[in-house]
Amino acid sequence: MNRLKNMEKQMQKIQLSAPKPTETPNRFRINLPSALGQGGHDIYFFNSGLKLTIMQARLNQPVQIPGMIQEPLVGFGFCMAGSFDVFSSSKRPVTIKAGESAFLSCPPHIESIENIPSNHLLRIYLMLEGEILSSFAKGDENYFSPALKSLDKKQINRIVHPITPLMRATLHQILHCPYCGKAGHLYLESKAMELLSHKLAQLHPSDGCQHFKVKRADYDRVIHVAEILVNNMENPPDTMELARAVGLSRSKLQRCFFRVYGVSLFEYLRNHRLQTARQLLQSGEVNVTEAALHVGYANQSYFAKAFKAMFGVAPGTLLHTPARR
Repeated sequence: MNRLKNMEKQMQKIQLSAPKPTETPNRFRINLPSALGQGGHDIYFFNSGLKLTIMQARLNQPVQIPGMIQEPLVGFGFCMAGSFDVFSSSKRPVTIKAGESAFLSCPPHIESIENIPSNHLLRIYLMLEGEILSSFAKGDENYFSPALKSLDKKQINRIVHPITPLMRATLHQILHCPYCGKAGHLYLESKAMELLSHKLAQLHPSDGCQHFKVKRADYDRVIHVAEILVNNMENPPDTMELARAVGLSRSKLQRCFFRVYGVSLFEYLRNHRLQTARQLLQSGEVNVTEAALHVGYANQSYFAKAFKAMFGVAPGTLLHTPARR
């Protein structure tokens, strides 16, 4: 708490401007004040009732953003880079970190304050309007019962899981949409739907095909293993150590992990390492060698080869990539 108080004293309080229309229909933009850094918000509204928000910025100094939530919100957040603290009038402070995805809901008329340190920030939000929420919940209200109950209680609710490799791939495609105009709008809407399906599958793994079902207790163990890998990517435990940590046999852990994430333990760790390295390089705060070492690659040539195989470019080409405008 002392850390948060000291940080607040150094923060520049700002009020973001209202979204402005762009040349692309149903796309709006909020620019960050140039004195504070580069970047801002891109907001897309789709006929399906989904709203996609991409926030990408590089801040020159810590900032504090106060706001008021006017309408009830239900949706999903994906923090891909940076971290920040959120304060609200209904709940204790929440720290949001890179690599987290969350199912979130918030009732109307809630005041909030975001404390954001000086760094590279990349967040994507996928919000659901009332009609699409009702259509998804119809016949299986358990999907959204935590959100609906929290709205009734006038409280903010947040259920956190790691961003999976499948989600990362879809998020990457959203950030690098290959089309413009109507084709681009349709592409982004389809990817937003794809992202929604990945998140629903993560929240309710038992709703998949029969041969992919995983017991809830085993699913929670797999999620914990993924968190261990993310938090120890420089020097990760081996498979046997992971299995002992969560009380599963090695073979069952490997089988359940693949069923939940669609990749092996090794592939999950490799993908997370390379995605993290990519974010570090784009932040402009490290060079290629530092990025490789930070994510656990001691062999530079092996890192470069793996990076190019995943992203199609050499790691050095991503240095000082400008923020999305």
